[in-house]
Amino acid sequence: MLNLYRIFMIGLMLVAPGAFAINGVIYQPQLRDRQSDPAQWQALMTKLHQQQIDTLVVQWTRYGDAFQSPQEQQWLQQRLLTAHQSGLRLIIGLNADPDFFSRQNQPPAALKNYLNRLRNQDVQQAKVWQRLLGSHRIDGWYISAEIDDLNWRSEAKQAQAEQWLQSTRRQLSQLDDKPVYISSFFAGNMSPQGYQQWISRLAASGMQVWVQDGAGVAKLSPNERKLYLNPLVECTNPAAGVVNEVFRQLPGDTFKAQPITDKQLKQLLTQPQRCAKDRLLFSLRYLPQAQGVLDYR
Repeated sequence: MLNLYRIFMIGLMLVAPGAFAINGVIYQPQLRDRQSDPAQWQALMTKLHQQQIDTLVVQWTRYGDAFQSPQEQQWLQQRLLTAHQSGLRLIIGLNADPDFFSRQNQPPAALKNYLNRLRNQDVQQAKVWQRLLGSHRIDGWYISAEIDDLNWRSEAKQAQAEQWLQSTRRQLSQLDDKPVYISSFFAGNMSPQGYQQWISRLAASGMQVWVQDGAGVAKLSPNERKLYLNPLVECTNPAAGVVNEVFRQLPGDTFKAQPITDKQLKQLLTQPQRCAKDRLLFSLRYLPQAQGVLDYR
């Protein structure tokens, strides 16, 4: 049986050059990753680049109080510089609020103030990382707040989200005119048609929207997920691409997951992607190359 490493490489080699606008992987920095060996990280980044991964998306550069201290920032800076030196483009995630999902249920005035605060924090975080990395090493900004199909169903809240993201994109563009990305996920709380319209509204705010495929958390069956995903990868849909989850969540009250199987990974990597949509793998720590470098447990 082919091992995970060979399946990953074979699958990527089957992708025609230029088939994707971005063929990337998302990395969620965690403080425990500071224990990883720098040489192993460099080898991992080089291996990804050799296997046609062209972009590393950093989901956040601050998570609550994590990665706020100069020492933690310096550690992450060195890891990202290594990735860039290995040939990977960098899309830099900004500030992540651990309470984002609970804070979405505030009354309209309080929610507006909260979203304004998120925007200000993201802009300040972008300034920090523009200084730490240099503008020439940054190919885009990533808004760490994920937009779902439950908390943003009403017209009023969607209008608030559009205003918030439009303003965020405008201020980031004034700082450094690069694409601004955000991801969204669905769990059957909107109709497929309603969700497609919601993605279109998000894209109309100027954001590049990646849609998570939901395979890892498995809230919906494969056929149900296709009802949402298939229209979003059509050439006429403004979604920028799809985030493929390369993990499977385990039962339990707290989040635990394991990498997908050899067969599942092979099927995923050999699927054609239409219309030069972006393809992202989530996340780096679940890929076979990262085993022994990053702990997914």
